[in-house]
Amino acid sequence: MTLVISRLITGKWPRFYKGLIRPTITMAMVQTVLQYFFFYMGLTIVSGAAGVLLSSTGTFFAVIIAVIIGMEAMTGKKFAGIICGLAGVIVLNLSPDLQLIFRWNGEFFVLLSALFYALLNILVKHFSKKHEPIALTGFQFILGGTILTLIGIAGGGRLMWPGFAKNLVLVYLMFVAAIGYGLWSMLLKKYDTSKVVIFNALTPVFGAIFSWLILGEDIWRWNTLVSLLLIALGITLINWKQRNRYHNPPVL
Repeated sequence: MTLVISRLITGKWPRFYKGLIRPTITMAMVQTVLQYFFFYMGLTIVSGAAGVLLSSTGTFFAVIIAVIIGMEAMTGKKFAGIICGLAGVIVLNLSPDLQLIFRWNGEFFVLLSALFYALLNILVKHFSKKHEPIALTGFQFILGGTILTLIGIAGGGRLMWPGFAKNLVLVYLMFVAAIGYGLWSMLLKKYDTSKVVIFNALTPVFGAIFSWLILGEDIWRWNTLVSLLLIALGITLINWKQRNRYHNPPVL
């Protein structure tokens, strides 16, 4: 599906060549295999709302990695944003008796997924300088999906077809991966990373709402709402850029 989208956008079918081998393998391992594996394994333990909130911390990891490798400089707003995000994670994992709940195969797995997601954004920005991003996304999905399928089969998993309605969910997930990641990689190539990542602030909001509407989860707990506000505030602070009022002088 992603390769077809690349054909529609660029006007020509994607061609796999020697220079794509290294980027395809790298992105397949980071984006599809590691990110998907830890995220969906973690979701078997944590709630949907908590999973979305924890995964949104990938923005903070992206900033930390960018600072470490010298892509961006640390500022006061970025530091404050990271503190807010980490505080949101801690508040989210507080139990009703204020004990911290952090399971290695639950919350820790989802945070690992967020870490790999952060690394993915930097890799897409790097590889898209030389390669067509949507085509690269499609090729890495093929390789990464094959590896995940083999892991699932080795673990005793089987692909079942339980009925038309549930198959629509599978098609929807395919559509999200193809359209979502394809367009995301295209945006990362064209715009600054911070201008794209800012929209991650909406992820925990929609995640909490849909977990309440579809899954019937109780999101109206104080720690969920406070964590939602802290993480959204942290993401906003990291990506906030104050306009220079003298940049465009008024026309008299």
